[in-house]
Amino acid sequence: MRHLINRRLVLLSSVCCILLSWEVLAQSTNAVKIGVLNVFRVIAECAEGKVANAEYERRFEAKREELGKKQKEIQDLQQQLQNQAKTLNDEARAALTRSIEAETTDLQRLQDDAQKEFNEMRSEIFNRIGNKLAPVVQQYAKDYGYTLIFDSSNQVNQIVYGDPEIEITDDIVKRFDASQISSKTTEPAKSKAPTTADKKAN
Repeated sequence: MRHLINRRLVLLSSVCCILLSWEVLAQSTNAVKIGVLNVFRVIAECAEGKVANAEYERRFEAKREELGKKQKEIQDLQQQLQNQAKTLNDEARAALTRSIEAETTDLQRLQDDAQKEFNEMRSEIFNRIGNKLAPVVQQYAKDYGYTLIFDSSNQVNQIVYGDPEIEITDDIVKRFDASQISSKTTEPAKSKAPTTADKKAN
């Protein structure tokens, strides 16, 4: 009974803490401006992300076609072994079986390599664009007075609801694309080697 009472006291204490936390948050709402940003969507929908994802899909499809052909070759060998099982001698049957096993092992290796390659490629895209995105978000927060910006694509945050009015993803996509165009136009022109005509003119 004492254990049950203690559990109830702990539960009541926890509820009180939650209520107090919400009360404090409610009192400070006027001083806090919160935004919600889906980083994954920004990376997928920005101009650089679309180009990167198109290249990713192109290479993925090419690799899938390559693996599909390899799988078809193995299936043909398996079918051959099944159809000729009664007519092949032991040596030929063993050779064909070894060939199937070798091709299957090779296919598994290719699949593992492809999985690693595309995981690394996907990570490179996210890291490259994400590093450029961070200062854009920080500047946006300063410009519009945001106290907190949550990433709704990050499951750690466990955001179960967000008012559409505080969703800033579309704004960030536009600002990110604009920042990339601006950075390209402001890059200093690369110096080029003097031509023969230039040397004569000097």
